[in-house]
Formats: sequence, structure tokens, C-alpha cells
Amino acid sequence: MPNKKMKTEELVLIPVPAELLLEAGMFEGDPMQMYADGHKIVIENIDDPKDVVCDGDCENCPIADMDCTGDCEDCPCSDNCDESEAY
Repeated sequence: MPNKKMKTEELVLIPVPAELLLEAGMFEGDPMQMYADGHKIVIENIDDPKDVVCDGDCENCPIADMDCTGDCEDCPCSDNCDESEAY
């Protein structure tokens, strides 16, 4: 019987076929976010910063890897950004 205990701070590597990622328009180095939806794990490209759900973890935020567009009003990280006028 598999061990059903898992530390929440751990990362678990799940192989995803490269062909499937390419079919979804995802490429190595693209900023992505993940979340659970029922019994599914959803992995999404972040094309627009407005699509990001801020979880307060600025150190691992996918927005940090994106170039600033200057649209602070629509950026989910504007309260924690060094470049933000709202900061």
C-alpha cells in the first residue's frame, strides 16, 4: 500500500511528456502557476500578470521572472513590488 503521507513543504516531481507541454503551448522557462481543482492538478502558462493568484510567496513568485509592463494597477504583486508606484 502506498504511503499517503506527504510533507507540504516538499516538491514532488511528476513526469509530463514534452509533447503534451508543447501541445499546450508551454515551453521551458515560461512562467507557470499550479493549483488544485478538485481531484485535478492544473498547470497554466502565465501570459498576463492578471492571471496570477498571489499566495504571498514573493520568493517563488512566477511574476518575478517576467518583465515589468508598468501596469501596476492590474499586477497581483503591486503591493510587494520594488518597481510599483503603489509600493
